[in-house]
Amino acid sequence: MAKKAGNSIFKNTYTSFSGADIVATFTLRGGKPIVLGEIQTISYSTYRPTTPVYVLGRPNPKGIVRGARTVAGSLIFTVFDRHVLTAMSSSLKVAYSTADVEMRDQVRNMKTDEIPPFDITISFMNESGQSSKMTIYDVYVVSEGQTMSIEDMITENTMQFIAMDIEQMTADYYE
Repeated sequence: MAKKAGNSIFKNTYTSFSGADIVATFTLRGGKPIVLGEIQTISYSTYRPTTPVYVLGRPNPKGIVRGARTVAGSLIFTVFDRHVLTAMSSSLKVAYSTADVEMRDQVRNMKTDEIPPFDITISFMNESGQSSKMTIYDVYVVSEGQTMSIEDMITENTMQFIAMDIEQMTADYYE
């Protein structure tokens, strides 16, 4: 996220983004990107287990072995008057509109964990014009819930996911 600053004594300028500087687009494989304005939080983490390797006669490990990487996270949406992924379901209905009746019925009654994998591209742009982006690839929703309470001002829909890969945040430079 560094930007060259001409002949200034400062070599780099760094920028940051707030949640209001973010637009998230969801893209089903082979489909068009859909902006879901209801998204209020996206979080992810990667995990890769490591195990020390011991040899006979040594109390300390000789090295470390790394296991398989997992990318997972959560999505939190503000709920208005319909389920937050209705736009994605509509996209699937169009894709299967010429298919047999049974397939159309399955799509109409599809639950969130049945939606095919999709990519989430997060675009960042602040008031100064600096921008960045990141993408989470092949997202599979594994659980979903909804929170509504007399103690809350809004209704929230929460989803947990696993993903196949992630492209970490990279800056776009505009000179």
